[in-house]
Order: sequence, then C-alpha cells, then structure tokens
Amino acid sequence: MVRISDIFKKTAGNVGQHLGETKPKEEPPKIPQTLPDNPPKKEITQKEQSDSMSLRAPLENFNDTKGTFLTGRGTAGDAAISNGTTADKARCKDSYLMGIQLIKEVFLNTEQLKPVNLVQIEQWVGDMVNYLKAGDGEFLNLFYGYASDNYLYDHMVNTTIMSIEVGLGLDYDKSQLNELGLAAFLHDIGMIKVGKLSIQPRKLSEEEYNQIKNHPLYGAEILSKIKGISDPVIYVAREEHERQNGTGYPNGIKNGEISEYGRIVAIVDVYEALTHNRPYSKKSSPHEAIKELIANDSLFDPLILKVLINRVGVYPISSLVELNSNEIGMVTMNNKGFPLRPVLQAVGTAPDRQRV
Repeated sequence: MVRISDIFKKTAGNVGQHLGETKPKEEPPKIPQTLPDNPPKKEITQKEQSDSMSLRAPLENFNDTKGTFLTGRGTAGDAAISNGTTADKARCKDSYLMGIQLIKEVFLNTEQLKPVNLVQIEQWVGDMVNYLKAGDGEFLNLFYGYASDNYLYDHMVNTTIMSIEVGLGLDYDKSQLNELGLAAFLHDIGMIKVGKLSIQPRKLSEEEYNQIKNHPLYGAEILSKIKGISDPVIYVAREEHERQNGTGYPNGIKNGEISEYGRIVAIVDVYEALTHNRPYSKKSSPHEAIKELIANDSLFDPLILKVLINRVGVYPISSLVELNSNEIGMVTMNNKGFPLRPVLQAVGTAPDRQRV
C-alpha cells in the first residue's frame, strides 16, 4: 500500500537533489533545477487545529481510510468558495473564458497555416501569473468546475493554471512563471493533427494509439516554427508524456534527461485529466486522483508531486468530507505544508447509514 507519508519521506532532507543526473542527448537551455527547502511550519490557530483534527478522511494511509470523502468539488456555481467579491469572480471567469478563446484561435490559425498571436497569449499568461501570485482561489474553482464543449481547450487552460500553481510552490520568479505558463498553455498543440482520434468514445486500436503518441513530436515541430517561442517551451511539448522511469513517449527518456518544466507539465497534465470527464472515461475526485498519482509515483518526479499536493491539498477547497461527529465539513482552506489537515467549516449532518 502507498502512503502519502512515503512521498514526503522520499523528499525529506535536501529537496534540491533530483533523481538521476544523466546528461540529456540534446543539451537544453539551463532551467532552474533546484527546489526550495521544505516550507516552514505554519502556526495553526486553536480553531484550525480543532477543525482539522476532527477530520476523519485525511489519514496517512489512503488505502485504509476510515472516513468518507463525499465530493471531489462543487461546481463553479454552487459549493465553490472564493475570498473575492461577485465582481472578482466575474473577472476571473472572463479571464478563464479568454484563455479558452485564445486556445481555440491557436488551433484554428495553426490548422489554416495563419500566424499565432503570441503577444496576446503571453499577455494572458502574464495576467494569470499575477492573479495566482495574489492568491486568487477562484481560478481553482474554475479549474474543477467549468466545462466547455471541447475538453481539450479546457485541458490546456487548466494545465496552465495548475502548472503556475506548482511553479509558485517552487518559488519561481515572474519570468520563470511566465515561461512555464506559456509552455503549459501550448503543450498539447500537437493534438491538432490527431484531434479526431482523441475524442473517440471507444478503445483505440494499436495503430490509432501510436498515432496519438506522435502528438508531442507534432507539437514541438509546430512550436519551432513560431517566431519568439523559446526552446524550453518547445521541450515541454515534446516531453509532456515522458516519464521518470523511462516508460514514456515519444523518446523514452528519463530522470535528469527531462527538463524541470517538462516534469511539471507531465504531472499536472495527468492530474487534470484524472479530475475531468473525457469521452472515454469519467472523472475521479481530486482525492482519488492524488491517490493514483502516489500509487504510480515512479512515473513522476517525487519532489514535484509533493509540491503539487502541497499546493492543491489532498482535499481541495469546496471538497465535502464526513467528520468524526457525523457532521459534513467543507474544506475552506488548505494548510500549505500540511495537506492532510485542511481547515473545515461544518455545513450539515450526515444521514444515518450502515457503516462499513
């Protein structure tokens, strides 16, 4: 059985040490390879301690939890919580929808061999960085709760949001966050050549799957032709499906051969896919998605996995859980560095039922 504590043990000590420092066959530009030290412990108020200690669900052993995780997330319109006003929420949604529109234009222009408006995209990414640096939680509500008529557009915007969140957890500066955000926004641009296959509500044949597996190469090729795109952004498109243990594609590289941006987008890409509906699968709760990532931690950089968990929490904001007292609690705040102990607000009482 896999415990979340195992992930933290793996990353204890000097968190700047990455696994495998093998030199890549093609030397990429220098990308920061060090991660920040473990964050200092936050002083928890008496109320926070009282709330979090009563939570049954976040036990260290995910496979033997005695509590009940009731929902992955409220929709953007019902259970979602934001510290901002109604105007703030409207502004965030407008920005989110602008991202959807921009990625639609990227796909359309690429298909029609027209120039991509990189300046407008970079401006949008910069705005997202500023919002998320300011701690605007409404974008995470949109991450979990919004769905358009094309999952791929949502996926690219959502991956941008969560990648920037991870970058903040790595203490990236503004320039790094902007570059990482741009890479995440464009990481799946190669899907334009295999888009019809990606929406099939059936299991693909081996030949079809092999076509899908070429989309990172298509993406790198497309981005290399856009003036102003940096090499690290191109590397992310090519590396998003590579894995730490060498089982990924298209090149089967591993460990230190994968750029740090690539390792970030790789894990965020999977987390986003797990927590959203696809034509071929139903979404998992954030809780179950984290469990799956931990169970397959050999595929991902454990240091970045730890940062992701610390940023989103094991139980994201608006998650509903059952408490020891038989009450229903809503997660209202994550304790950075204490993902197993969120701050809760009681919202009701669980119905009596036979407990297993």
